Amino acid sequence: MNRDHHSDTGRGRLGASILCAVCLTIGLAPYARAQGETLQDAISAYEIAEFDQAIDLLASLVEDPQTSHEQRKEALQYLGRAAIAAHRSDQARDALLQLLELEPPLYEPDPHIGPPDYTRLYYDLRHERGGSYAVERADPGMKTLAIMDFTNSSVDRHDDFDPLRQGFASMMIHYLSGATGLKVIERERIQWLLDELAMQRDEGLVDPESAVRAGRLLGATGVLFGAFTAHGDQLWISTRLVKVETGEVLLAEQVIGEPDDFFALVERLSTQVAEAIDVSLGAEDLGERRETDSLDAMMAYSEGLVLMEQGDPVGAQAHFQEALAHDPDYELAERRLQGLRPLVAAAQAP
Repeated sequence: MNRDHHSDTGRGRLGASILCAVCLTIGLAPYARAQGETLQDAISAYEIAEFDQAIDLLASLVEDPQTSHEQRKEALQYLGRAAIAAHRSDQARDALLQLLELEPPLYEPDPHIGPPDYTRLYYDLRHERGGSYAVERADPGMKTLAIMDFTNSSVDRHDDFDPLRQGFASMMIHYLSGATGLKVIERERIQWLLDELAMQRDEGLVDPESAVRAGRLLGATGVLFGAFTAHGDQLWISTRLVKVETGEVLLAEQVIGEPDDFFALVERLSTQVAEAIDVSLGAEDLGERRETDSLDAMMAYSEGLVLMEQGDPVGAQAHFQEALAHDPDYELAERRLQGLRPLVAAAQAP
């Protein structure tokens, strides 16, 4: 009799606990929806350059203890971007530090979106916290590759093709990022380190010794150098892969074709680089990561990258729009364009 009584009591308590949990979940659902709406309102304000409004909304979410982990992370990312755009460097710094404290998993900003100064601040804080320039990896055993901007050796139309110094490097980074077991360092991070340590003697020119040193500081397994020459109806692209630890040249290759075949040439070199460092990069991986088949789109995109780095969001926007006019499916150009919109709106505000 007593056993049945205790059993009934236990079941009653369990039922009450479940009921309380259900009620709590139901009660929090409207609150979670409201937080989601606040986050979307903040993002919308950021995208039209209403940075003060965005910051107020995002700060309220970050300070609310009931904000979910994922919403807090997203709010902190946008808070950092908005604070940078509003020239509130201390607030941006605090937002990024809070974001890093939420790891794991590893947080890495997408350099295709957001103010370039946000990405540079992230690199600064990583270095301050860790005391090292080495790139963070989710898997410590993963191979790491640094791809330097290419050298333009063209004689014909040298200035016309010059933006491809950044464009070809960006393209190979994008392709090789699809390789299994390989971490490819962002162009922006390499440039940040070169600027930080004053390794770049002339604008756009890095000597091989400095590049290998930069690769070593970044914890790279290898450093890839590239050069191209456009002459008449021919395009030569060459690459040289150097093992950072020993200075050994692992690969020295050159491909030749027509300028309009640039994507196939870069794909071929990317495959050879992957084989040289013993990582997997199949035809399917390349196909999924193909950027554009249009040389005009690639040239416009590359010019946009140059202007972004020069701090000209309005000029960069025009070139990314031109790239999309040549190739409406150019995903990277669209992502860059979306990331620039708040900065362009701020630059054009009366």
